[in-house]
Amino acid sequence: MTYHVDPADNLFDYFHGHVEDARSALGVSLRDDTVLYLVTLLTERARTDRPSPPEHTLAELHARAASEPITAQARTYRELGDRALWLLGWFRESLTRRTVSPSYYAQMGAAAYHHVDMAFKAAFADAFGPVFRELADSFEGAVGIVGRVRASHDDAPDALGRLYAAWLDEPSEALAARLRARGLVLVGSSHEV
Repeated sequence: MTYHVDPADNLFDYFHGHVEDARSALGVSLRDDTVLYLVTLLTERARTDRPSPPEHTLAELHARAASEPITAQARTYRELGDRALWLLGWFRESLTRRTVSPSYYAQMGAAAYHHVDMAFKAAFADAFGPVFRELADSFEGAVGIVGRVRASHDDAPDALGRLYAAWLDEPSEALAARLRARGLVLVGSSHEV
């Protein structure tokens, strides 16, 4: 198996190209500002020196945000939405082994971005325009884009095994198609789609 180095000048450009490809391939309609927000999110989450809040769960973040003044709420709900989006898009398969379902993450993420939108409109005269409203309304589409960017990295040595395990946990035609594209024959299985 051969690997290649992407010639992007920086991480932002690298993710921007992948996000645009994913948006086009999935047919997700997002404004350019929202696409740039997703690119920035991916770039920031790729950093290992990024500080993270002490809260470990979405519920803890929500509890903190609910008791904060409006400007702090915007920041905390933004972290909640970003974390839900990142986990659902990049680490979806790991969420199937958690106590709460992926739909919980999707509901919490979309609601958090709605809160951010409302907080920014109340405290900052709508400084971010429609970005957070669009993320709230199109949360699943944004998750799909992040997931597609993640899937573009599925040429790692253990990727086929992880892909097959994800399909066994939560069979879907999309996962089955990706397995078939890599030469796996899915016949005679109780999970056949």
